[in-house]
Amino acid sequence: MKKLILLMICLFISNIATSQYVAFYKFKTDQPEMVVSILQEMINSDWGNQINGTCNLFQVLFAGNDDSTHIVNFDFMTEKDLNSFVTSAAGSKMTQLLQSKMRSVTELKSTYVGTPIWYKGDWSPDQVFMIYDLDVSDPGTYVKEFTSMSSKMEKKEKIVGSYGVGMPILGQSEDFSHFIWMGAPSIEASLKQTKRIYADPLFAQFNKNVSSIRKIKGTWMMVRLAKFK
Repeated sequence: MKKLILLMICLFISNIATSQYVAFYKFKTDQPEMVVSILQEMINSDWGNQINGTCNLFQVLFAGNDDSTHIVNFDFMTEKDLNSFVTSAAGSKMTQLLQSKMRSVTELKSTYVGTPIWYKGDWSPDQVFMIYDLDVSDPGTYVKEFTSMSSKMEKKEKIVGSYGVGMPILGQSEDFSHFIWMGAPSIEASLKQTKRIYADPLFAQFNKNVSSIRKIKGTWMMVRLAKFK
């Protein structure tokens, strides 16, 4: 597995003054207990104690042909925090050793840097995320339709977690151009909400409105297993 900073999703928050940055990597492993142990060791190290951000481990579920099993992210509030993480990791012998240990038990699958175009809610308490990978040819129109639909749904019945539209800006591939996430406190709550949204006439109208500019490339779920910091 490459350096933990390789997979980054940069999250620009349009309604506040600061930005949030989330460093992600997606990988396959048959030894998740070793991943937990290595991450715990990293966070408890002198280097880890200096990280001004949070670290989370997620399990990947129902990802179709993608055989990734897990995702790790490091969540930062500012560019300065992310910069400190990147530069200090590169110069830390402890981090290099732990990354070597991580490579021995994982297989890195994908890396990219993205940014949300629009979102609502705080994703930090969400335990489960439904992810929709999309190919969107007209992002402006798509986001307009998405925000209109979700705002109308909120008036009917509150959406239980965070949700938004994001876009990879580095590490782009043909796999997808944009993504949607919808957070929830549990798998049960996530599935119930998804079923309710799919059955709503507002969602049917939304699909009709964006059918010519959007292709669904994949759907999957990620479940938080641990928060280390």
